Amino acid sequence: MSSLNNLPLLTRLIAATVQVSQKSARILREIKKSGELNVREKGVNDYVTKADFLSQLNIIKSLEKQFPKLRIYGEEGELKDNYTDLELSLNETVLKEAKNLPDIYQNLQEEDLLVWVDPLDGTKEYTMGYDVAQEVTVLIGVAYKGRPIAGVVNQPFYQFDKESDSYLSRVLWGIVGLGTFDLNNGKVNVEKSDENILRIVTTRSHMTDLVKKNLTQIPNSKMIHAGGAGYKALALVDGKADYYIYPKDGTKRWDTCGPEALIKALGGCMTDIFGNEYSYEKNAEILEENCNGIVFSLKEDNSEVIKYFTQDIKDQVLSEVNKLKQSKLNQ
Repeated sequence: MSSLNNLPLLTRLIAATVQVSQKSARILREIKKSGELNVREKGVNDYVTKADFLSQLNIIKSLEKQFPKLRIYGEEGELKDNYTDLELSLNETVLKEAKNLPDIYQNLQEEDLLVWVDPLDGTKEYTMGYDVAQEVTVLIGVAYKGRPIAGVVNQPFYQFDKESDSYLSRVLWGIVGLGTFDLNNGKVNVEKSDENILRIVTTRSHMTDLVKKNLTQIPNSKMIHAGGAGYKALALVDGKADYYIYPKDGTKRWDTCGPEALIKALGGCMTDIFGNEYSYEKNAEILEENCNGIVFSLKEDNSEVIKYFTQDIKDQVLSEVNKLKQSKLNQ
């Protein structure tokens, strides 16, 4: 244990986060297989299940036990349940590959970091058949001074293994300045597409006429529709898309902190439709919602596409932001 304590905090935190994501992946698989999802609708096309809560309890309670001064925020709010089945191990592969961090991360303290958790991204897909279950992810992101610096994305239903008659996870983790890694296959290198076209992955279930108008007018492009914010971000990591765009509100910080860290670790970026980055600090002045839309790419900036967004969608976005701010003031 003493030798582990000599490793940088961020190394130990990501090694622990990979392990808790694996435990959450098992929880998601077990509950889906049982059929006892206890689904309820939080809003239009916004669902929550028993698995969301158990996954979040596992992640937050396990990380709090090992890193008691961390600030951790989960999609399902503050859960008071007594949860004792903790995952307290550290992943050995991550400990080795993340041992030599950039200097800026060497002396971080728990109080410096903020962790955003989406215990089950793609809940709608989770409640459907196994044909779309690959779009389900567990998302955990670490922010420092308001910026994502590390993340873990776990796909619980990545591949069906006939021998064990069960689904296997794929785990991607990344640290900005170090790289993005596939837990089983090492460092990720994204191959450039030989297609002479911009491949844009976007929503399948939240499409509007205005969103469609803004995406289809980006020249020399084609749209790919998918579910789950985490899964759509992985389309870039896997070289299947050049951009992930949703030019309006709909995602929140827990949806994007982990994926943004992976994309930034690959040299890319995430901005809103105006080209600005979001802050991942947590205070009364900063909304949890990504109200100004999201644009992911593997480029250093998104100027190539954001210049095509029309004034009407920009006006709609700003109007929704003002409504949301006013609503929170009235609470």
